[in-house]
Amino acid sequence: MAELWTVKSAHSCISLEYVKEQDWFYLKWSGHINSDEVVAVAQTYLELQQEKRCPKLLNDKSEVTGEWEEANYWLQFEWMPQVEQTGLQYLALVLSHDMHDQTSSQELQRRLSSVCSVALFCDLAAATQWLSGPKPTDIRQTLTC
Repeated sequence: MAELWTVKSAHSCISLEYVKEQDWFYLKWSGHINSDEVVAVAQTYLELQQEKRCPKLLNDKSEVTGEWEEANYWLQFEWMPQVEQTGLQYLALVLSHDMHDQTSSQELQRRLSSVCSVALFCDLAAATQWLSGPKPTDIRQTLTC
């Protein structure tokens, strides 16, 4: 049985699930998101990650719209150093069809890839397959979903 946490706002719903069988967190976003929500959810994840110490994060933004790039500076310089201490090694980002999300995700990959393996995907199945492999590798490519 997975553990589940939910963060809701007037225009979005974000769920964070610990998947014990895979030893990863699955972060599912839907709706219209902004930088403040990204920071709030990242802080919730950090608290849970400090307890679970999972090496992998599956971050699924396939159902979002919105621009959240302003959060990337904070994610790089405040959040990632703390998350790195908890053992995060692999981050799979499933992209939305929204151009703003794709741009923000590509920028985040650039900022975090020196600390952990970050890969961008257009679908959940490919991201899950990558994370399920024995040692995921950094995938650097430009994706258009």
